[in-house]
Amino acid sequence: MEKEATLLSGDIKKTYVSYLIPTIVGMLTNSVYCIVDVMFVGLCIGAQGLAAFNIAMPVYTIYSSLGLMLGVGGAVTISVLIGKGKKEQVDKVFTLTVLCSALIGIVMSAYGLLFPDAFARMLGASPQLMQGVKDYLQPLHCVALIYILNCTMQVIIRADYNPKLVMVAAVCGNATNILFDWLFVSVFQWGLFGAAAATALGPCVAMSIWIFHYLLKKNTFKFTKHFWDFSLLQRIFKNGVGTFILELSLGCVVIFFNIVLLDVSGQDAVAVFAIISNIAYVGKGIFNGISQAAQPMLSVNYGARKIKRVQATLRTALVCALIFSLGCYLLILIFPQPIIGFFISSSDAGLIGHGVWAARIYFISFVFTAVNTVLMYYFQSVESIKVTTMIALMRGLIFILLGLAVFPKFLGELGVWLTITFAEVATLLITLPIKRKLDKLLASEAVE
Repeated sequence: MEKEATLLSGDIKKTYVSYLIPTIVGMLTNSVYCIVDVMFVGLCIGAQGLAAFNIAMPVYTIYSSLGLMLGVGGAVTISVLIGKGKKEQVDKVFTLTVLCSALIGIVMSAYGLLFPDAFARMLGASPQLMQGVKDYLQPLHCVALIYILNCTMQVIIRADYNPKLVMVAAVCGNATNILFDWLFVSVFQWGLFGAAAATALGPCVAMSIWIFHYLLKKNTFKFTKHFWDFSLLQRIFKNGVGTFILELSLGCVVIFFNIVLLDVSGQDAVAVFAIISNIAYVGKGIFNGISQAAQPMLSVNYGARKIKRVQATLRTALVCALIFSLGCYLLILIFPQPIIGFFISSSDAGLIGHGVWAARIYFISFVFTAVNTVLMYYFQSVESIKVTTMIALMRGLIFILLGLAVFPKFLGELGVWLTITFAEVATLLITLPIKRKLDKLLASEAVE
């Protein structure tokens, strides 16, 4: 009750920071391990390894999109129910969320292990890169259940008033990945298989830590035998569909970019994109963290119809996202060569120069990405499902496909790198008027 009261009446900035710091630390360590993955593949395997690695990368977004769909959908539903005082339904939502996540993990693991060639071709693997892609995917398919469940539970446990445990689990899991990246790739020389095997160990360690949330009975959401409620299941999926579309589209974007870059510029451009997309993954992970930290406050206060607190929380998250995004782009502008060169052997001077040029253009999008990410989570947190889905589709697929279809024909490779900026700006221009209308509607329902 005390923790719930903090969300409803505590100091907004202080409460937000109490969720933000653990979330950001967890996201940062997650980003560090992604960078280390790219670094070891680039330095120890080379450009062809980077290309195969980038072809395989969408597997993460496939798995995370499923896990986060259920985690975010379940957390939003639970938080709104708490705000409305309907606590008798919370345990049902929690149980449904975890069981669905586990079931989907089992299905994905079985498909990947039984049909490895089909899975690799689905990601866009060429005959030349097929074996490398399959080598990387095999360990990940083995832990699909744990990976997906881990994505779900980190959101649920954060909503269950324990963001610090989520942070500890993420730090330990990612540290394990970094250690075994060095051991498997650099020392044992296991190549792409070793890089993926190291990554597969991370969620296993994280899961072994967050399970203490339940063993030590720190949880307020509990499993129940009487969990079946089709209307609640629909609500979970509806509240999580925006995250699912956006996360899945990130994987699709990698596939689309790889195809276009191979056609326009060749394998070196794909290797450059492997570096850029992983740097971008770091930033986007932080944006997600900034947004996810706000979700419990947004949803609980929306459920209680404390709209002024909802808007104050949103403003706080937007300011954090803008400051971070501007700082990141400034670093890219000032230190592009050291940043790109960190992932590539110094003997590949041409590839470094290629990457510097591409990064300066690509990361113009960051400020707009930051704002759109926070706004999408805002709409999602107040159960504005149609708007959330529309934003996810526009910035994740529709405008990306439009940009890739048009810009490279006139601008060549430059058009590819400008596509993300186009998609984010176009989405923001459509979203802002919708937000103003929703703000007025919510203000009319406020009980304050």
